[in-house]
Amino acid sequence: MTEWRIRPAACVVTALLVGVGLTGCFGGDPAESSASPTPSQTLLPGVEPTFKTEDPEPIPLDAVMVFAGVDPDGTTVSASGYIAGVIENGGTCTFTFSGSGPDVVVTSEGLADSKTTSCGTVQTQISDFTSGTWTAVLSYQSDKTGALTSEPLTVEVP
Repeated sequence: MTEWRIRPAACVVTALLVGVGLTGCFGGDPAESSASPTPSQTLLPGVEPTFKTEDPEPIPLDAVMVFAGVDPDGTTVSASGYIAGVIENGGTCTFTFSGSGPDVVVTSEGLADSKTTSCGTVQTQISDFTSGTWTAVLSYQSDKTGALTSEPLTVEVP
């Protein structure tokens, strides 16, 4: 008949993975073990639990351009952005393209998503632009945020 023995190292690994005490591995009084593990039984020796007690730092309000450029088909110019630090519906997103011709302005409504206010992706016909270098800026306006303006992105129009 084969006798099975549990090696101490395997028992420790099992105890750490499962989160149970070691009394079944090395003997000891089963009456001393509890039905549910205590925190000291589930942590590695020398590891103390930490608890976050402070409120997280608020995210500063900021208008962020994600991209702006001529679409691959060459017929439209697209831009996208979001507003950090606020989650709301109803603000006005204004994408302004400035360059060698009259400004091109496209608006969208801000929509709450999981962590920001999305301005979505806007498109306008490339025929609204003259050839050359343009800058795209996202502005946002709402009662909650006031006016915000992003850093500009450069768009090369062929």
